Amino acid sequence: MATCVVIPTYNEKENVAPLVQGILTVEPSIEILFVDDSSPDGTADEVRRVSRGRPNVRLLVRESKRGIGGAHLEGFRYAMENLGATVVVEMDADLQHPPDKLPELLSTLATGYDVVVASRKIPGGGTTGWSLWRRTVSRGANFLARVVLGLKVKDCTSGFRAIGRESAELLVRAHLPDSSYSFQVASLYVLKKAGKRMAEVPFTFRTRKAGRSKMGIGEIGRFFLSVLKLRLTGD
Repeated sequence: MATCVVIPTYNEKENVAPLVQGILTVEPSIEILFVDDSSPDGTADEVRRVSRGRPNVRLLVRESKRGIGGAHLEGFRYAMENLGATVVVEMDADLQHPPDKLPELLSTLATGYDVVVASRKIPGGGTTGWSLWRRTVSRGANFLARVVLGLKVKDCTSGFRAIGRESAELLVRAHLPDSSYSFQVASLYVLKKAGKRMAEVPFTFRTRKAGRSKMGIGEIGRFFLSVLKLRLTGD
């Protein structure tokens, strides 16, 4: 299995080195592709520095900040076309997704699933350091996605996933939203309609140690509108 971890970044300079070290500690031969939206804090330069002597750490720079969904899709396309990836992994740059879950995600995918979601919402999973507001938003978003769209995955908004090549190619061809919550749910909906097999493995979502969260009221609003649009139009 040729695997590439795709990591969108915007102002995540402080997290690049520890994230690369964490991933390569558990999966030394895995490809790591950072997709940076021209971060003003020098994230791209930090990736270049960290990649010296590490040929499997790569960088794709986009001209402007255009959304995490598009960054993922450009990363998937690059990984499959240029690196021969048969599996792509979605992963955030904020150190809230533990690299030590990568082997379980990949081994579960290899048992015959098309996508495996690292889940906070099944037994053994959870979060640390979340406010009541953040927990409420997360519960509401997942409830809406499951009820309105008929998704069986418990953690529809998780951005930590392993995806097989056929499913990744399907997502690249689809018209998906750019905002993070909306992209995660829409991508599962596309795969559900295509009859893809999905599984979840538990993980604990860590408290952010550096940088700032990108989620705000606008992101939440776009998510709810996106779910309703998917239900009404089917795309």
